[in-house]
Amino acid sequence: MAQFRLLKVKKILKRVNDLAAEMRALSDEELQGQTTLLKEQLAAGKTIDEILPRAYATVREADYRILGMFPYDVQVMGAIVLNQGNIAEMKTGEGKTLTATMPLYLNALSGQGAMLLTPNDYLAQRDEEQLRPVYEWLGLTVSTGFRKEKSQENQKVKPAVKRKWYEADIVYTTATNLAFDYLFNNLATNKDEQYLRPFNYVIIDEVDAILLDEATSPFVVSSTPILQSNLYHLADEFVHTLHSKVDYKLNQEQTAVWLTLHGIRQAQRFFRIDDLFNDANREIYRHIVLALRAHFIMRNGHDYLVSEGKVVLLDETNGRLKKGVKVSTGLHQAIEEKEKVKLTQNQRVAASITFPSLFGLFNKVSGMSGTVKSDEQEFFQVYKMRVIQIPTRKEVIRHDYPDKIYLTTRQKLSEAIRETIQLHNQGRPILLVAGSVENSEIISELLLDQGIPHNVLNAFNIVREAMIVKDAGQKGAVTVATNMAGRGTDIKLGKGVVELGGLAVIGTEMLPERVKKQLAGRAGRQGDPGSSRFYISLEDAYIAKNSTKRFKKYYRRLQKKLTNKNLKSLRLQMSLSMLDDRVSANQRSSRKMINDNERALKIQRNHLYMKRTQLMEMPHLEKTTGRWLSDGISLYLSQKNSWSRDDVRRLMNQHFTYEVIELPADLKMTSDSLKNYLENFCQRKLETKAKMLVNSQQLNQFYRVSLLAALDQSWMDQMAYLSKLEMIVQPWGSAQRDPKFIYQKKALIAFEKMFKKAKQQAVDNLMLSTISLDKDNNLIVHFN
Repeated sequence: MAQFRLLKVKKILKRVNDLAAEMRALSDEELQGQTTLLKEQLAAGKTIDEILPRAYATVREADYRILGMFPYDVQVMGAIVLNQGNIAEMKTGEGKTLTATMPLYLNALSGQGAMLLTPNDYLAQRDEEQLRPVYEWLGLTVSTGFRKEKSQENQKVKPAVKRKWYEADIVYTTATNLAFDYLFNNLATNKDEQYLRPFNYVIIDEVDAILLDEATSPFVVSSTPILQSNLYHLADEFVHTLHSKVDYKLNQEQTAVWLTLHGIRQAQRFFRIDDLFNDANREIYRHIVLALRAHFIMRNGHDYLVSEGKVVLLDETNGRLKKGVKVSTGLHQAIEEKEKVKLTQNQRVAASITFPSLFGLFNKVSGMSGTVKSDEQEFFQVYKMRVIQIPTRKEVIRHDYPDKIYLTTRQKLSEAIRETIQLHNQGRPILLVAGSVENSEIISELLLDQGIPHNVLNAFNIVREAMIVKDAGQKGAVTVATNMAGRGTDIKLGKGVVELGGLAVIGTEMLPERVKKQLAGRAGRQGDPGSSRFYISLEDAYIAKNSTKRFKKYYRRLQKKLTNKNLKSLRLQMSLSMLDDRVSANQRSSRKMINDNERALKIQRNHLYMKRTQLMEMPHLEKTTGRWLSDGISLYLSQKNSWSRDDVRRLMNQHFTYEVIELPADLKMTSDSLKNYLENFCQRKLETKAKMLVNSQQLNQFYRVSLLAALDQSWMDQMAYLSKLEMIVQPWGSAQRDPKFIYQKKALIAFEKMFKKAKQQAVDNLMLSTISLDKDNNLIVHFN
């Protein structure tokens, strides 16, 4: 089947190649005129696929005339796959940046826009600046989806500016920027504050990193701060009094920590309570658990770094700092207390989205990566995208040596450094890969002890990333780096390096198979020579976290033998292979569970955004506001079967007015009578507010802001509930009940209640808010 798909791609390639001579014979003006011709063909009813050969031949020739680079046949094949809404697996160095010019140009001709999402701002800006001349020469507009000037990146961008960015025919940005822009766009209170148009076509660079590795991390826009607990400091002080194995225990993988009976008694003495597990002491216990995890599970240099007085999470898979991302449930604050930096505030979630949901909004999604074939089944099941391997332009002659396995970390690193010295003496450039920032610093120290000059590429010097990677292929260069996947800058060999054997990639830890292939692919690009070898120890974090009890027994037996030899047991190699398969399966299962829950949230989010859009687009909201008020009043009155006059006064002071209430003497305490009275009261109150405003448009804006705020407030409560619900339903699996079904059922019930709460909140917003006008007669609304 894969060969058949590739055969179809080659047939389309032939049609593109047939037009090459025709395009070469055109003058500049005639070639530029192809854009207008192709747009006219689309307007006349032709499809994107039908105009593909001419469009690709056009931009291919434009690439040559403007950039001096004519896309190779394999690059055109990759471009054809990208237009089909599939994933093109193209090895490192095969020119994915130039490949993308063809599908971007083609899909932008519809006038609906095309995007390319890169792993970071630097790559997006670099690609946009490099390729802008081609697109503009062909009559299309292009932009980045963020500020390019570093000096202004912290300044708030006005909606009109962002609207101009996203109205460009072709937009280069990052997946993270797009996710946050989508959320903020849907939190707007009027159309003027929105800037996104409907999503059309997107190419995702390093698609496996975005749609797999980062698929489970939602992007969150925070709202009002939650009242900060004062227990973080006390819990941290308590943990400092504990003794290992006496007061607490860690499992061997250091993924779980708990108090012993002695530790529980110590906690009760420290906090002066009788029962740590009493409901009244639930928060104390929660903060103790958070402090334990912060001290014994979360490790500085592996899971986070302290940068500029702040705790910043660290992505161990690529060594990048995850700025702006926080661990939820208070663990981030517990880490901050541990590191003695200023505590950030816990905040309520105003909006959130995951990458699978975000890219589900596009008409067509495609992707590029160097190592994605192994995950083809998951891509098809979740995203309906096929992976098509594009052959390399030149044969890969890199030599990938078998892994060398050792018992201890010391033995492994000694051998890795020994090979590094040997290759360095030959003059070959070396890329030494560490599994974490902490380990990259250790390797750097070992190299310094041997007098070997080198560069270190990790989260501490990410600013010099492109320069370091660019120099990594020079003769005698040694580069120590965390995972290089998605860096986007090729390691090109310097003068005389080919004759020496090319770049040598030396891995110093066991890593997932896909990451290992990504790293090996840094050597041997474009037919260059090169080699890769990975050194593994049975003490590597990846093995320690995921090994079985049987494997741990095997490790302890080897420890007793005190062997320094390279372990070549076939059984051991199979065990490590099975371990990697098991980790991959667990990750797929975890992603599936999160994606299943996200689907329910996606349906609710889309329905909410539809309601918000309706409210923003309504020219007159008087009738809608009246209905919301009437429904909200009915819901408040339904809370009690019978009402006394004191009950009514209390209700009104809580939700309708802060003034002293004098109820009419003849007011009957029936639901119909009370509803009629409250509706009239609300009408008079709104008429009084209307007199303070300049015109009916301002009154309409007051209604709109009040209703939207009610919806948003209720949605924040809903998301907080769903976040807790994910954990609540998991134990149902032990009772032979499907947690996914329970989650979706309870989520639906809560969603239906949410709109009722929104109408009650709308009563509060309309009645209890204060309004005023600034010096320019602009409306200002304060909700109490």
